[in-house]
Amino acid sequence: MSSFPLTLREHIKKMRSQHAGWGPGTILSELKSDVQFLNCDLPSRSTIGQFLRQEQLSKSYEPNSSLPVESCHKAKHCHDLWQIDGQGNANVAQLGPIAMLNIKDVHSTVYVSSFPARMKSMQGHPNTSDYQTAMRLGFMHYGLPQRLQSDHASVFHENKSKSPFPTLFCLWLIGLGIDPCFSRVHQPTDQGRVERAHQTVFDQVLRGRSDYKNWDHLFEWCEKRRTRLNEAIPSRATDELPPLVKHPKAQHSGRFYQPQLEAQMIDMKKVFAFLAKGKWYRKVASSRTVCLGGQVYYVPGSKPGQQLEITFCDRSKCLVFQNDKELVIAQIPLKGITCELLMGNLEPYAQYPAFQLEIPFDWEAQKVNTTFSDSN
Repeated sequence: MSSFPLTLREHIKKMRSQHAGWGPGTILSELKSDVQFLNCDLPSRSTIGQFLRQEQLSKSYEPNSSLPVESCHKAKHCHDLWQIDGQGNANVAQLGPIAMLNIKDVHSTVYVSSFPARMKSMQGHPNTSDYQTAMRLGFMHYGLPQRLQSDHASVFHENKSKSPFPTLFCLWLIGLGIDPCFSRVHQPTDQGRVERAHQTVFDQVLRGRSDYKNWDHLFEWCEKRRTRLNEAIPSRATDELPPLVKHPKAQHSGRFYQPQLEAQMIDMKKVFAFLAKGKWYRKVASSRTVCLGGQVYYVPGSKPGQQLEITFCDRSKCLVFQNDKELVIAQIPLKGITCELLMGNLEPYAQYPAFQLEIPFDWEAQKVNTTFSDSN
């Protein structure tokens, strides 16, 4: 742009300052229609774009990076792949809003878990504790699966960033040796097994029912119907046989789980190795901080508005911050990821031999003690 008149360059800068959304193509089009530049040679679109970048007036786009998870290949055997999903909230008489969390084994179509999570309101969503409780119920009945498939809800990973950081729930699965994978965006058929389970479970548990005395009563009925669906009720998906009759090997995955031993079962080396494969991009705030995984990091040497590339060093257990010139400007210890935090509300109860888990809710009203056992 140095070969073009100063008045033209200043005019381009003024146009961009007044119209932040105008790109090089729009600016060139406006110049062509401006009478003061009708007899002037005009720069090309790419030249204008380069000029805007030099003047730090170009749009800043956040680079994309995906979680380092494998795509979901077809289930090859029982408990190779589970699908989990939350059904829309239903207003249950005397209990209020209930969200059913359903888990299904893809190969055998076994109903792994149907957990009625109680919501504050009809607009509420199940939280991490609800999903962990549903999963633990499944673990105790059928063992650990190899993989878990889910949609892109925020409980599984940050969904407001183009380079999402894994949630504690996602890292909890990895620590237990379960590989997470995700359905394609806007492709509900990828979750076909569990999506079909929603209607069946609703018909078996909630439709037309108004006689549940309390949450315990509902939970007990969910467990009974899940057992009946697996052991006694024929299904078209399994040649008109109950799933466990058609697939007796689905009785257990062979990967045993004991809630009392969960702390010993979680392998933090797997968690850190997973993080070491990731790459994230964040803009520096005016306070020279960035937010990653719900944790705030002060990054000395950074500049407000600067885009940083962030990686994790497994050896030092630090996040490595690089600027746009690929220079390391900071190494900061990772925050908020420990075995205890991954386990959530289970840890206080794991020490008791007769394990009683207090069903975790985010609100104070009506906490329910329910004894989980392998007797089912």
